[in-house]
Amino acid sequence: MKILVLDEWIPYPLVSGKRLRSYHLLTRAARSHDITYLCFEDRGQEDEARKHIESLGIKVVSLQRRNPFASAHRLYWNAAANLFTRTPLVMRKHFREDFLQLSNQLLREGNFDLVHCEWTHYGIYAGQLAGRPRFLSSHNIEAMPWERLYLHEKNPVKKALLKLEWKKMLGFEQEVCQQFDHVGAVSEDDKEKFIRLYGCDSVTVIPNGIEVNYYDFALPQPAVKTLVFSASFDAFVNQDAVVYFMDSVFPRLLERVPDLRVVFLGKDPPSSLRKYESRNVSFTGMVEDVRPHLSQRSACIVPVRVAGGSRIKILEAMAAGLPVVSTPEGAEGLNVHHGEHLLIARTEQEFVKLVLRCLSNRELVQQLCTRARKLVEEKYDWERIAPLLERAWEETVRRFSREK
Repeated sequence: MKILVLDEWIPYPLVSGKRLRSYHLLTRAARSHDITYLCFEDRGQEDEARKHIESLGIKVVSLQRRNPFASAHRLYWNAAANLFTRTPLVMRKHFREDFLQLSNQLLREGNFDLVHCEWTHYGIYAGQLAGRPRFLSSHNIEAMPWERLYLHEKNPVKKALLKLEWKKMLGFEQEVCQQFDHVGAVSEDDKEKFIRLYGCDSVTVIPNGIEVNYYDFALPQPAVKTLVFSASFDAFVNQDAVVYFMDSVFPRLLERVPDLRVVFLGKDPPSSLRKYESRNVSFTGMVEDVRPHLSQRSACIVPVRVAGGSRIKILEAMAAGLPVVSTPEGAEGLNVHHGEHLLIARTEQEFVKLVLRCLSNRELVQQLCTRARKLVEEKYDWERIAPLLERAWEETVRRFSREK
């Protein structure tokens, strides 16, 4: 098939969970399909990314990126103006008239069989791209992080604003999903929500995954006392996770293990997070290869409270032989069980207790890590998962043909 993909950016380098998913699914699909990738690009800064993706058989068409929230003044102005609209604030970043015009031009000239929106945010264009089968590749339930931020917020003004954005995103997501012939979800949990909350009647589960053989399995050394949290720290859900861990969990751990260290592994940590840096706390910034950083740690922590979807960072740790301690929200969407593949902490006190168990109980770590590696080999390798996308495209075309 000939596919037009709409997305925010070129999915390379692989510095976030979103890019990892997009890259591994779509580059594999490009082996047997003709894919054009329409996105935004920082021209002159992403030339290597474009060359790499095009070397794998995907044609890139781009517009110059512009950030509508480039200054605090613009951010507050947009936020104030957005109070009186139905559209979520974040959509101001993603909708541009020239992107819509170029989408329509490509569809007129390209004889595409299907439009694939890679992320719910780009479903904002779907209603104006009629006449072709339309598939939505979701990465999570986008309203869920806003709901959870609202529930955790204590400041009454911020709480009211977060509730407003949550309700707007709920309405936006429902409206957008109704415009697609078929939807892809990352988990059975998300599939159930697409059906129950948004009335979607055609949903395929396409799980997150990893390249399992890319990671050498090696249990952590007993003498090492370093935790790692791997994430993109420009995302507010991961910023919230760092603040939660540093304010509520890590001080209690230091009381028990004074020489314990934590490494926050990933790109773009803002100054609001770097204030936590000390001899026990470090931020790496962007790294080209996570494997050496994982191999030198005692355990992977996932203190996420507000995200949806599922965590590729957990699958990476499992493949590499690291025990995982996660919140229930952090482990959502994966077919994992507490005490079998990882440890799940429901409170700050439990988080402390379970991290200490990983540091002291070698037998437990070995059992968890061995079962976890087996799980990712059997269920979460991209080579097993990628064919599900092609089947979802075929279902999209079938449903479009039936409804014409």
